[in-house]
Amino acid sequence: VFLALPHGVAAELAVPLLKAGRRVLDLSADFRLRSAAVYEEFYGKTHPAPELLAQAVYGQPETYREKLKGAGLVACAGCYPTSILVPTLPLLRSGLIRPEGIIADSLSGVTGAGRKADLGYIYCECNESARPYGLPKHRHLSEIEQELSIAAGTKVTMQFTPHLIPLNRGILTTLYLTPSEEIRDAESAERFSRKLADMYQKVYGQETFVRIDGDKILPDIKNIVMSNVVEFGWKVDCRTGRLIVVSAIDNLMRGASGQAIQCFNLMAGYPETTGLL
Repeated sequence: VFLALPHGVAAELAVPLLKAGRRVLDLSADFRLRSAAVYEEFYGKTHPAPELLAQAVYGQPETYREKLKGAGLVACAGCYPTSILVPTLPLLRSGLIRPEGIIADSLSGVTGAGRKADLGYIYCECNESARPYGLPKHRHLSEIEQELSIAAGTKVTMQFTPHLIPLNRGILTTLYLTPSEEIRDAESAERFSRKLADMYQKVYGQETFVRIDGDKILPDIKNIVMSNVVEFGWKVDCRTGRLIVVSAIDNLMRGASGQAIQCFNLMAGYPETTGLL
């Protein structure tokens, strides 16, 4: 059963469905967090079913593929988190970046702010403009930090600033990261970039829905709209010693329905690409 309901409502309906033996994929945030206290902090309400949090599998297929295959309850990952976690988790697991000082700036089409009838989200109010929102603790920050901390093996606190831009759909995220080795000059930057390329190829080289651009080109939202692809590339800045990673997704596909179908395919034993290509 797919649940595409408001936060808080989805958990209430999931309880009887699970008791009836149904397998549930939830597109809300109700089961993404492992802590009921963190859920209450970021979503401003008491969790309706905290006893189910421990059994939920986070719905990011490339990260939790094996767990998803046997899952009874899947918490589909959010849109901003997907754009950040897919390129960043392997960097932390491999030790190529430091867990401190991570910064993410995300630009989202208006659909990324949800369907609520709010004057500020009417397209004519958003067109010809751009603005940040949800500062300093956008609710997606909770699941982003949770998954980064698991990958790093230590608590990760990051800075995240989402922006609304006048597009219907699509998210472009720029990440500012600190390499674990010193980048002193162009030669060390190129050497580090080759390490990144090798690592990403090992992790995602066979993934249908991950497109690695490398360090020669960077993503463009128009290239991934209406697809389930996460596309990312990077630049190593020898002047600042920082790594800049840019990713792009369609928030309504890879950030929502497409990723849910990908998770469902794993649960049902279907080819992972069924209904998505």
